[in-house]
Amino acid sequence: MRHFSIFLAILARLGSGVVAQNVANQKIEQLQADMKDTNGQIDTTDNAVPANTSNSLRAGPRGYNLLEDTSVRKKMIHFDRERVPERVVHALGHGAYGQFESYGDWSNLTMACWLQEGAVSEAFTRFSVVVPSMGGSENGRDTHGFATKIYSQCGNQDLVGNHVSSFFIDDGAAFPDLIHAVKYEANKGFPTAGTAHETAYDFFNLHPEGAFQLMNVLSDLGIPRDVRHIAGNGIHTYRFINAQGNSTLFKWYWQPVLGLRSLIYDETQKLQGKNNNFIRIDMYNNIAAGIYPEWEFAVQLFPDDGTYMYQGYDLIIPTVIVPFEVNPPIKLGKLTLNRNPTNFFAEPESVSFAPSNVVDGVTFVPDPLLQWRLMAYDDTTTHRHGSPNGYTLPVNRPIAPFNNNYRDGYMQPYLYEGDSTSTPNDIGGVQEPSQNQTLEYITAGATAGSGPIGRYRAQYDWYGQARTFWGAMDIYARQHTVDAYRFELGNIGVPAVVQRYVDQTLNNIDNCLARRVAYGVGAEMPAIGSGPTTNVTNSTTPYPSLYPLNPGQETNKSNAGLTVAVVAGDNMFGPADMQAMMPLLSAQQVGLAVVAPRIGTLQSGVTANASFTTTSNLFYDAVFFGSIPTRPLR
Repeated sequence: MRHFSIFLAILARLGSGVVAQNVANQKIEQLQADMKDTNGQIDTTDNAVPANTSNSLRAGPRGYNLLEDTSVRKKMIHFDRERVPERVVHALGHGAYGQFESYGDWSNLTMACWLQEGAVSEAFTRFSVVVPSMGGSENGRDTHGFATKIYSQCGNQDLVGNHVSSFFIDDGAAFPDLIHAVKYEANKGFPTAGTAHETAYDFFNLHPEGAFQLMNVLSDLGIPRDVRHIAGNGIHTYRFINAQGNSTLFKWYWQPVLGLRSLIYDETQKLQGKNNNFIRIDMYNNIAAGIYPEWEFAVQLFPDDGTYMYQGYDLIIPTVIVPFEVNPPIKLGKLTLNRNPTNFFAEPESVSFAPSNVVDGVTFVPDPLLQWRLMAYDDTTTHRHGSPNGYTLPVNRPIAPFNNNYRDGYMQPYLYEGDSTSTPNDIGGVQEPSQNQTLEYITAGATAGSGPIGRYRAQYDWYGQARTFWGAMDIYARQHTVDAYRFELGNIGVPAVVQRYVDQTLNNIDNCLARRVAYGVGAEMPAIGSGPTTNVTNSTTPYPSLYPLNPGQETNKSNAGLTVAVVAGDNMFGPADMQAMMPLLSAQQVGLAVVAPRIGTLQSGVTANASFTTTSNLFYDAVFFGSIPTRPLR
């Protein structure tokens, strides 16, 4: 019992969690019209005729199948076409519904209705990973997607970002090359879910602007415990416009109320083998249990003076971030996810996001990566659904009225009335909005750009922010990052690719980093002093926010949704132990799993819901061994 008492004392000092309340909303009501309950219903064909499709129509009990078995034939035809093309990137993902609540009246910044006083809007968020295909693992090292659709009264607002704040490239023209490079190698078909291969690092060598982003992913930030404990980052700069036509530039962030948590690489490698759905199971089970994850929506604000610069930081280069110490973010609202999907294919798989989906009061800047994203997301959605009508699917449909002349195409669901399909018109079709109902994209302070037409590559310090990030880590985080570089480069079979990355990227970040990595992968170590040396540490860095996983960086971490496993047996851990433990766990919304040699009620009177063969210590945040048995276990 001594170990049990120590465990309870430690647990009592842990923080408490926060639960948001679910509310009925318009989007749920809209979706209910498309829901179809087939429980207990008689099987029919697609023309509503009862049919037995469990057995083939045959010429006798041992005869051939008959071609006139149209019922089963239709079943097969539909089955053969059930899959749509997976997303080129972010194919593997899951999601949930929730609500966004504005913290106040932000009309001084924007006309966006979802940021006004008292505004509460429904939302859907999809979490994903970039590299793996469907059926892969969400637990590996990767950039995690964080995309939210806010169903506001003035239209859908999509916030499409990732869990780290930078990106690999600064021009969208290179995006197809990036994805080709990090996906499996074309001649081999592997690796299917990682960047530890030649084509990826050949690309990284030739695109050093991504050094900061890659270091983020190779740090422990790249292997989060789950998506309830990740941040969301918009990557780009956007523009707010208020009703007076005044504009303000901003970068947006989702900051998790639960705080950030990560794994170490050994854990995530084992977890991928034990349960490659751990992340989505964690989210689903917590929402089902009423433990709703929350994120605060925060923005950095910058003057829109036409330069797109702020204290030396270029605001239209997506590989450059502005540290929070330089420009502290302001919290404008909160996202709470409180309802799991009804149908995985129709919702998380069919939802589509696009940075171009903005409401009045939010517009864009001439960021060359963002500009291509504005086109590409809508285009890939049309390809996936085989139709431009994907926006009419239930999960994508706005709650605000939408009227346009988008006609025909595959699976057009509406029976449009009237003669006219053009605007303007004088015979009763869709009418043009008045001038005061539309918002000009280019307003005060904004410039459309000027200068000779040409293809330009941004020139700036590609390594400085990676160096600052390296300096913000503590010694343990640095070692984990060195190990990650060694793993990646150590799996590359072309020595010249490895040596070039060590010499031209890592050594330009930090000489000591380059030498440590080179030593571990058998590459030639750069000469001492041949590259810059980071003298700052996590205790002296002016930008501690760059690496928020350092001890002491977050003081608001909650234990809500974490899980403790108790190892029990017939003579080990009884009802009295359970009664002593549960109040402490319940108060902090911490789950309990009882693990024993077998599932079921044990002789001790406690019921085990998992066994040594069905679970793993990797699935739990703490493992407690029950009180010492009074006699040997049988």
